[in-house]
Amino acid sequence: MRTTAHGQTGTETGTQTAVPARPSPSRARLRVAVRVLFVLAVLACAGVGLRGRWGDFVAALTGVRPLDLAGAAACVLVGLWLTAGTWLRLLRGFGHRLPPYEGPRVFFTGQLGKYIPGAVWSLGAHADLARPYGVGVRTAVATGLLFLVVNVATAGALAGALVTAGVPALPVPRWTGPIAVVLCLAALTPPVVDALGTRLARHGGRLGLGWGDMAVLCARMAATWLCYAGSVVALAPRPSLELLAVATGGFAAAYVVGVAVVVAPAGVGAREVALVALLAPHTGVGHATAIALVTRVLQTLGDFTAAAAAHGWAQVRGRLAGRRPAPADQAGPAD
Repeated sequence: MRTTAHGQTGTETGTQTAVPARPSPSRARLRVAVRVLFVLAVLACAGVGLRGRWGDFVAALTGVRPLDLAGAAACVLVGLWLTAGTWLRLLRGFGHRLPPYEGPRVFFTGQLGKYIPGAVWSLGAHADLARPYGVGVRTAVATGLLFLVVNVATAGALAGALVTAGVPALPVPRWTGPIAVVLCLAALTPPVVDALGTRLARHGGRLGLGWGDMAVLCARMAATWLCYAGSVVALAPRPSLELLAVATGGFAAAYVVGVAVVVAPAGVGAREVALVALLAPHTGVGHATAIALVTRVLQTLGDFTAAAAAHGWAQVRGRLAGRRPAPADQAGPAD
């Protein structure tokens, strides 16, 4: 048994499922207005990010069979679903368990904030959406930052392992591969992750992830990169296992590049350039460019589709439960 951040007793896996408090009418109206503005800002910024690309996107679909496009979209959606589980598991490590039908809504809706320039909007959105369930601001922000660390570290380890094996041909010395693997795996050990998470959350709670938890998180992220690579292979003119390995390392490396270029919302632009450079030797520049563009649009559409589906599912489950599923909230502890 262990004690959660709120002094409640839960199991080792756990934590008690939080129940949201009902807000005052004035607070509810204010929060609804803020969230509407957030959604409008996300839509506007996502539209700007894809501005001028729709013609290229349609042209890139020439020669792509509908079944292949559907397969690529399915791979993207599965990958996104896996990332939601990663974020929720990290949050659970702080002693917070969101209701099953609310967790995906909080995660996917908050993730839309990455399309707004500034790199902090998704963190703020997650904090706002999780507060009705007793999750303090610092805890939510710490979870978001750790989520980014786990993404980058697993991507770096995977890319490093493939560089060590000679796939893909990254513009770095081959000996850097093992170094990247060792450093990234060290960053994913429970002592490092727990210490970092506890420090980030400060008084918001202590992170308590064990080796089993980290193994599950790493496995989920490895499956995520594999799914995203699967979307590349599904769109390629000549799919193969070798291309799957190249795409896995390429997508992981491109993700790290996208995170490093913080001025690009959701890594738009920077990630595609990196992916084209890595895929071109294996598919040709034309096909690599088309694949990078189509996967970017699929990722964007996938984010919005997942958020809409999660919100709709929460609404349905909430009505079945006889209460509002997404209250505008009463502030949780400030940490």
